[in-house]
Amino acid sequence: MPPIDRRAWMLLDVGTLSTVAAEFAAASDANRVLSPEVAEQLVKSGFARYFVPAANGGTEGSFSELVRALYETSQACASAAWCGLIYATSGRMAAFLPEGGRAAVWRTGADRPIAAALAPAGTAVPARGGWRLSGEWGFLSAVDHADWVLLCVPDPSSGAADPWFMALPRADFTVRDTWFTAGMRGTGSNTATVREAFVPADRAYRRTELATGSGEAPAAACHRVPLLSVAGLPFAAVVAGIARGALDEWTAWTGTRPARESDTTRLLFARAAAETDAAWLLVERAARVADDPELARGHATRNARDTSHAAQLARAVVSRLFESAGSAAQAETNRLQRFWRDAHAAASHAAVRFEHHGIAYARGVWDGTAADR
Repeated sequence: MPPIDRRAWMLLDVGTLSTVAAEFAAASDANRVLSPEVAEQLVKSGFARYFVPAANGGTEGSFSELVRALYETSQACASAAWCGLIYATSGRMAAFLPEGGRAAVWRTGADRPIAAALAPAGTAVPARGGWRLSGEWGFLSAVDHADWVLLCVPDPSSGAADPWFMALPRADFTVRDTWFTAGMRGTGSNTATVREAFVPADRAYRRTELATGSGEAPAAACHRVPLLSVAGLPFAAVVAGIARGALDEWTAWTGTRPARESDTTRLLFARAAAETDAAWLLVERAARVADDPELARGHATRNARDTSHAAQLARAVVSRLFESAGSAAQAETNRLQRFWRDAHAAASHAAVRFEHHGIAYARGVWDGTAADR
């Protein structure tokens, strides 16, 4: 394989992606799956290869650049940004496969979109040279356009608390249309169904390796951070971007109305702008921490706290703007209602629920196991 100029394969031309995503945003929302044109542009923009090991043709990118791209893209279409983060983070997860598994997944190049499931489901029965996998995995975002899936399954040998990830190519799974939701409709988070598919031993690894940043993954910084420090990061970037997009949409709408001259409206704008900036600043700091594996290990609970708080803060901004717009914002043709639906759906993801991460942070700081600042 010829040497790769990594700089040429970072997340380039996010402006074009945002333009394409905005053009098809309404269609993706109505069809409950990302439009093919947008899925294709996500791959062209480098999301699928973003965390793929350099040895397999990928770029081993930074978290800082990823969250900036997600933040910008979600202002045009939250579902497009969400699928982009799935492509990127699923590639990172697949990097923990043994060398033979990585070679199989990226045999034809690093631009292979992957959809991964963190929650264990299904069953894996030991077989000669691997396992036989069966089951259904729901809420699998971007699965309709995926070449591979990375599915989580209870420990095949004992059902113990340490599940495994298993990689399957497109021919070994089908997609069942199950995604009927209020928000983030364009993500097409449908159900993958597998029936007695053979999974070779080198296409599987324990989830603990991903959680701790250990195992057979390459030594790149993006693969050596603990999962807790980065799990909520890309999701928070999307919700912060939704808030910025909603604020821009609301501001343009307000400019045509007499209410713009009201101090109440000015204060609403100022508070929303400040809180949106605050959410993004929290995301940026968490990304800088994540780019340093040693720092990320010491600040994992703080990163989880910051990203979950950023997502909830951004959601509150969108709600306040939507409510202030009155009946006009309820129209299907009004982009503000889609921002509102998407913000609530995205911020409800388990990775950015503040209650869980806030309690864990407080416990860690007070018992001396987590850094406070």
